[in-house]
Amino acid sequence: MNFDVSARTILYVRHGSHAYGLNVVTSDEDFKGVCVKPKACYLGFLNNFEQAEHMESKNDGVDSVTYSLDKFARLAIDCNPNIIEVLHVADKDVLKIDDFGEELRAARNDFLSKKARFTFAGYAHAQLKRIKTHRTWLLDPPKAPPERKDFGLSDSDKISKSELGAGQALFESPVAMLAGGVPANVVRLFTQEKAYQAAKTHFDQYVNWKKTRNPARAELEEKFGYDVKHACHLIRLMRMCHEILSSGKVLVERPDREELLMIRRGKRTYDGLIEEADRLEAECDALYVTSSLPREPDRSKLDALIVDMTDRYLRVHG
Repeated sequence: MNFDVSARTILYVRHGSHAYGLNVVTSDEDFKGVCVKPKACYLGFLNNFEQAEHMESKNDGVDSVTYSLDKFARLAIDCNPNIIEVLHVADKDVLKIDDFGEELRAARNDFLSKKARFTFAGYAHAQLKRIKTHRTWLLDPPKAPPERKDFGLSDSDKISKSELGAGQALFESPVAMLAGGVPANVVRLFTQEKAYQAAKTHFDQYVNWKKTRNPARAELEEKFGYDVKHACHLIRLMRMCHEILSSGKVLVERPDREELLMIRRGKRTYDGLIEEADRLEAECDALYVTSSLPREPDRSKLDALIVDMTDRYLRVHG
């Protein structure tokens, strides 16, 4: 549905590295907002709206996403890091706000829960996986694509991915167990095919990484032996997870800015990085048990808030 998203935006903030205080000369500008979509989107079926995006691909160095209030709340209630941070940026990074935006910001702590243990750490794990995978490719790059014969397979032995999935389900089924299990030669064939497919996927990912990686990032990886930008965000996310569970605070503007920038400049050894990540992981596990945060936010309370805000907004703006 076409409507003036900006005119209906109740909250618009600076987000990402500029809000963290971790921006460098080449950093894009990131913004996120919340708007209340028109009444027709709620009452009719022809129009729908969840978010409006302006991506950096337009070569202006700006990434901007404005969510509908209801979608924003659905993401925030699950403690999505990129969404929760919108409610907790420093006042200087709030670029537009009205009374409804103030009301949403005032309720920011009601969205917090122990879910942060899994969402913030989940994002961190994604960073760590990329760091480890890229480091493996840097230190020991695949020499050639895998061949079926390397896995004891012939071209006539081919099994599709869907057949692999079906075979795995069959192997684990009670029916197969009652029938005495699946023949060893069939299990062996499926196991070999699965190993081959995994190796092929890994090689294809390596080729795509070499082809599409950012030249500046590639230079940093070659220089330091790992992706220092991913490393910076890995530690930031794990520390934020720790802070939320221990104090109930979301510190978007980083008090450890200088230390995180040192990591981004490659001043931390790879082993030191992994050691801190493992330590924070263990501490967050312990904090999950002792944290005073609720296991889940009060969904009914927050739902009532969003309903009330939406109702009052639509009465005035339609």
